[in-house]
Amino acid sequence: MADEDAGRSRPRESASERGRRERDDSGFRFSLPPMSLPEVRLPERIRLVFPVPEQPEKISRPTRVRVSWVLLAVVLADALDAFAVLWAGPETLAWARATVGVVVAVVLAGGPGLLYGWELLAILGGVGWLSFAPTLTALVLARILLSQ
Repeated sequence: MADEDAGRSRPRESASERGRRERDDSGFRFSLPPMSLPEVRLPERIRLVFPVPEQPEKISRPTRVRVSWVLLAVVLADALDAFAVLWAGPETLAWARATVGVVVAVVLAGGPGLLYGWELLAILGGVGWLSFAPTLTALVLARILLSQ
C-alpha cells in the first residue's frame, strides 16, 4: 500500500507466488549478515578453572567374618590375659587389662560386654585369682548362642 501511495505500483504476482509468500511469512524471521568474531585471549594472570566432580564413593559390602575366627581371636586374647595373670600377678596392669578387655568385649559382645568389668572388681576386692577366668570367651560364646 505504501508503494501505491508513493505512486509506484508493484508487479502483479500469481496466486502460487502469493501462497508461497503467505507460507513463508508465517513466523518471525531474523537473519544476520555473515560476520567473524575477533580472537579472544585472556591475560596470563587470569586462569579459568572448571570444577571437576569427584568420583562417587564406592559403597562396599560389609566384610563378614566367620564365627570360628572370632572365637579363635577371643580365646587367644583370654590366653594372653591368663598368661599375664600367671606371670606378673593379677594386680599388675589391672586397670589396663580391664579397660582393654571391656572395650573388646563391648565391640564383640555388645552391651553385655560391660560385664567384663567384674574382673577389675575381683582384683580390687582382693580375689585377683578370679581374673584368670576366660570371661571374654564366655561373653562372645553367649552372644553367638543367643543370636542363633
